Amino acid sequence: MIVVDPGVEGLGLMLAELVRANVERNPRCRALLRAPARSINVRAPDAEVEVGIVLGGGRFRVLPAAHARADLEVITDSGTLMSLSSTPLRFGLPDLMTMEGRAVTKKMLTGELKVRGIVPNLGTLIRLQKLLSVAP
Repeated sequence: MIVVDPGVEGLGLMLAELVRANVERNPRCRALLRAPARSINVRAPDAEVEVGIVLGGGRFRVLPAAHARADLEVITDSGTLMSLSSTPLRFGLPDLMTMEGRAVTKKMLTGELKVRGIVPNLGTLIRLQKLLSVAP
């Protein structure tokens, strides 16, 4: 189930719609919602936008504000954030065999794309990327 809390705008609505479309199109995506719930923040400082997400427990819930202490935090510019949904994945991570996958990885290595909490929450990141991906 996709839930959007009152007050969610722009980025949060876009993320919710991406996930909703993917869950409706691909029944395997529904299973990604069943894992234990984790909190995620998504921030785009250039657009001065941030949202909180609760992923798991059967839901993808978008909140109008970031969590005070999220399990996972994705911080990047709005353009990179948009490109993540079209980056081909391999095993749930950007596919290094593609130009897009290498570009995302380069941004992670240079700090243009920061993912805080990645080590203990790699599975959560993979679930999020799979839910947001529209790449074939």
